[in-house]
Amino acid sequence: MKILLLTETLAGTGHYKAAESLEKAIYSINPHAKIKIDTPLTHANPLLEKMANKLYMGTIRHASPVWGWAYKRDRQWGFVGKDILRKYISKRLESYIELEAPDLIVSTHAFCLGGLAELKKKHLKPFRLAAAFTDYCVNSFWIHPEVDDYFVGAMKLKEKLVNEYSITEEKIHVTGIPIDPKFDECIDKEGIRSKLGISRTSLHILVMGGGLGLAPYEEILTGLSFVKATDLVVTVMVGKNQQAKAKIEEWAQQVKLSYTLVILDYVHNMNEWMASADLLIGKPGGLTVTEALACKVPILIYKPIPGQEERNSQFLLDSGIAFRADEIQQIAEIVQKLSEDKEWKHILRDRVMKFSKPKAAYHAGKILMDSLE
Repeated sequence: MKILLLTETLAGTGHYKAAESLEKAIYSINPHAKIKIDTPLTHANPLLEKMANKLYMGTIRHASPVWGWAYKRDRQWGFVGKDILRKYISKRLESYIELEAPDLIVSTHAFCLGGLAELKKKHLKPFRLAAAFTDYCVNSFWIHPEVDDYFVGAMKLKEKLVNEYSITEEKIHVTGIPIDPKFDECIDKEGIRSKLGISRTSLHILVMGGGLGLAPYEEILTGLSFVKATDLVVTVMVGKNQQAKAKIEEWAQQVKLSYTLVILDYVHNMNEWMASADLLIGKPGGLTVTEALACKVPILIYKPIPGQEERNSQFLLDSGIAFRADEIQQIAEIVQKLSEDKEWKHILRDRVMKFSKPKAAYHAGKILMDSLE
């Protein structure tokens, strides 16, 4: 049994992490499966891969409203460019897929999915094709009639796929977004806080900017400085962004902080840090959101990037499991209430639990393995 988990790293690390999580889950179900994680755009056109990455990162950093404008018009773009991209990618990947000869392909990124769907239609060696969404929104580039299985994060997405894209219900599985199976481990909050050096009575705020470490950290930290709490601990995750880390450290030296500040690089025990937190502030990327929900941690969204982050934000707000702040004073007001109102804190946690799907990767893997029997 040969399985290809195909993804990209064009928009951060989330898509790749979803593929890695599926790999772990499938191995736990079938240790003898032959699994390969790969980035198909590398094989299709390495130059296009580099250009697409630079274009995306440049737009997000310097002209995010442009990305938001384009993302809102995904159906128009899909009508114009989806078929062209589908045929181009299929030609460039045909020899690669023939060589790999998979029984199953799972895509956690939409860029090359159309090309894979075209190759499936060409009846090379027959393979099953699945798509695992990594955000709480639907983009038309994910939609192809040849896809056998869609894995989505919430029932609202299934309803949208059925009602707006005419996908049959049997193809859609509300498993949750695949995250590392270790997020399903039962963690004692008091015990993990002791291990991490955080007091049991502290209000612990986790500030994150995703794997790329992109967030207005100084603005968020300034907002938190207005919170009047006796024992506030703020942990900032900068990922692999050393430039961001240096800026935060320089900023912290110039101000008088009213809370304990911890700055961390990329960590391998994110499940423990999430479990120790009372609130997450930062980017609403699909994987980050799912990990927080798995650990029953409410989310405060601050200035989401237009596009998929904006749509993820709307999903969270509509579901009542997140807050949004666009000014630093709003950050202070929300955190102040969290520090004072213990009942509200428990209500939020109970609300978040309804959307918690820590076993998402395992459930998706089980469905995939059963489909091959």
